[in-house]
Amino acid sequence: MKINYIHKKYLKYNKGKAVISSHIEALHAAPPAADLYTDKLVENIVEKIGCAGIIGTVSRKYADLNRSPSVENFEAIIEYRETIKDILQYLTILDISSGEIVKPYLHLSIHGMKDAHYGPFAIEIGTLNGKSCSKEMKLWFERSITNGLKGYLPEVNVIFDRKFIGDRSIAYHRLGDGQEYEGYKDHFQTFQMEISFTLRKNYSEELVHLISKIITDFQEEFIINCD
Repeated sequence: MKINYIHKKYLKYNKGKAVISSHIEALHAAPPAADLYTDKLVENIVEKIGCAGIIGTVSRKYADLNRSPSVENFEAIIEYRETIKDILQYLTILDISSGEIVKPYLHLSIHGMKDAHYGPFAIEIGTLNGKSCSKEMKLWFERSITNGLKGYLPEVNVIFDRKFIGDRSIAYHRLGDGQEYEGYKDHFQTFQMEISFTLRKNYSEELVHLISKIITDFQEEFIINCD
């Protein structure tokens, strides 16, 4: 089934089925300087489980969606933040009066790293040293991805917050940016996933299964079982 996307100036997105409290994104999907295969990975996961998805359509060289606002990317950042807000409102988990979300929300940001960093079978998870998520959720995510890899990619090495801890902007959706963007507070949980080139190129199906399982496990444990 073909997934229809809403196309904006700097990105395209699908709001999902208004059920799964999560979105997955590939902000650096557009060339030049693209994280190759990240767009297809996001598209396949959105199609498989019906979560929301955001894909950057303008190169980071011109407007980087994964950075703090600047003169160069200000318009793009506003569009990106409005897109996340649209998804949260579609899920009916955003309290307009407080500006906070009322249920746990999982935000997975997919990026690509070179095999030279940790070898061809590696994934690094960045949380800005715990600032983009809660301590409890970081422990849960570590268990979830470790267990998932046993079934799909047992040879993969997972690293947390070493080289690619994430730009400070990955914590803004939770904590705010200290200016006009206040963030969505404690329920918003962001994880950056830096995936080696070999995995992205040759193991896309396994990655789709792995990440889909993480999202559906989150949904079952923190949304369905808590309603």
